[in-house]
Amino acid sequence: MAWIQEQLAAVPVWPALLIAFLLPMAEPALPLLGVLLPSQTALMASGVLAQHGSLPVPGVIAVAVLGALVGNVLGHLVGRRWGANLAAHLPTRVTNSHGYRTALDMVGTYSARAVLLGRFNAALRTLVPLICGAAGVSWGRFVGLSLLGSLLWAPGCVAVGLLAGGSWQRWGGSGVLAGASAALLLTSCVPMLLAYRKARNARSAGLTTAG
Repeated sequence: MAWIQEQLAAVPVWPALLIAFLLPMAEPALPLLGVLLPSQTALMASGVLAQHGSLPVPGVIAVAVLGALVGNVLGHLVGRRWGANLAAHLPTRVTNSHGYRTALDMVGTYSARAVLLGRFNAALRTLVPLICGAAGVSWGRFVGLSLLGSLLWAPGCVAVGLLAGGSWQRWGGSGVLAGASAALLLTSCVPMLLAYRKARNARSAGLTTAG
């Protein structure tokens, strides 16, 4: 255990903070790569490092929030640039995915609020800013709700790492990490459930009209 703590304490500060900024930024800004970038896991790991004194907690949270906000803004710009031709510039495996269809439904139903609802789901976190830009969602509401989502998501992920890091010696971090991961999983399912309910209501309305 002492060896693990020594290794954690030896992690360079600036490269680790740079990663905590770049991964949340790259998810929505680079949609084709964003699905492969584990930003949420990286922020949890940053929390573990912060708990062991390798990183400053305020610094990790600040760069993570900034990275998430900048990434959303860049994703919105990319969506505005490609506009109606957005789907033509994305691989078929993306446009045919459940996440892409859910993101379209979310933006169509909730407009700028989709960026807040989708922040806790990996696929939606990557695709919603892009689709908001293509749909012409207004900058003011989009940026405001992006900031709110970033302020909720980034500190939450870091806090999971802090709790896991603090419980490492007692439970090996597994108990807290498992519980927190379950909570994050449930939170990430909320947008999918909202989209499912909307589709179900639409089908019910269609059947009622047909009858």
